[in-house]
Amino acid sequence: MAAPVVYLIHLQDKLGSDHPRGGARHYAGTTIDLDRRLETHRAGPCARILAAANQRGIAYDVVRTWPGGRDVERQLKRQRNAPRLCPTCVPSREVTS
Repeated sequence: MAAPVVYLIHLQDKLGSDHPRGGARHYAGTTIDLDRRLETHRAGPCARILAAANQRGIAYDVVRTWPGGRDVERQLKRQRNAPRLCPTCVPSREVTS
């Protein structure tokens, strides 16, 4: 069995609020098969944020991964600061885990 991986998806455009600090732009998840999971996100039933992105034609890609399972995913989500973890949002400084 493959080892689980936590992944971070960056959406090209924000979803939701027009407020400069509002709106979602990231999704984190866990899988043992990243390619298949990304296909699932793009093709059908998936997290609401990605379903909304699909419906609006907003492109997205996996921009970062970490080894680990649901516990690592929860730890990252509890930080509530995905842009700091995203190399697309913070290209000029070193990304911290």
